[in-house]
Amino acid sequence: MNEKGVLPKSKMFFHMPSNFSKKALFYLIYSGTFYCTNEYLVERNNWNSYLFMHVRKGKMRIKYEDKEFIATENTFVFLNCHKPHLYQAEEDTIFDWIHFSGNASDDYFELLFSNNGCVYSINNNFVINDCMTSILDMAENDKIDEDAISIMIHKILYELKQLLNHADELHIKSIRSAIVYIENHYQDQINLTDLANCAGLSPFHFSRIFKKHMNCSPYQYLIGYRINNAKKLLHNTNLSIQEIAFACGFNSVSHFITMFKKHTNLSPKKFREIHF
Repeated sequence: MNEKGVLPKSKMFFHMPSNFSKKALFYLIYSGTFYCTNEYLVERNNWNSYLFMHVRKGKMRIKYEDKEFIATENTFVFLNCHKPHLYQAEEDTIFDWIHFSGNASDDYFELLFSNNGCVYSINNNFVINDCMTSILDMAENDKIDEDAISIMIHKILYELKQLLNHADELHIKSIRSAIVYIENHYQDQINLTDLANCAGLSPFHFSRIFKKHMNCSPYQYLIGYRINNAKKLLHNTNLSIQEIAFACGFNSVSHFITMFKKHTNLSPKKFREIHF
């Protein structure tokens, strides 16, 4: 191995795909297993393939589209190498890898990257590991079955999509927990940390997934919920504007009136006078 940071026991295999596979299949181009030190670094503006990496031990730093990701032991990386990218071993690292392509590669990458980034935890997924192992065994023994490899690459993509769907389900459950918290405590002072703790997520991550699934920020949702409850109280009770403001969690009457006008284009008094 002439690559800096790649140790001698590493393996690399080459494959020349057939014209049929290029037209109809996902197809293998290069593959291997690397044992590397923290001197291993790859930085490219363009490489005509997509990349799977299974980090078996150690840690990799990934940079793609001005974003940085960390791949630790038993994580999986999916990169579009047609665009500028960097990956670097942060410590002694072992990883399996394949460079591949195929007509649907870009669509899968864009779908997965836009929702998850490029690093996936595969601690409980054995299909991906088995597919990578089978592809590398074929490459090492020079017994390439292009149709079988295409199926296995597609299986890996399918499994990544399933991981994404599972993550979405968990996110939705977390968001529902936060919404229930808002419904039960909207009269109180609620901050982002309260909601994130309820969802079991960091404030940054919670804000991002909340906005993705609800099309508004947690703060916007909270204000909207308070305003809707204020509307009910304005029409169904004789409470004063001040009493309604505090009953709905606003810390001052002026803030309540300002937010109410912003959401309804009416003052609370004008809204109370409407006959439906």
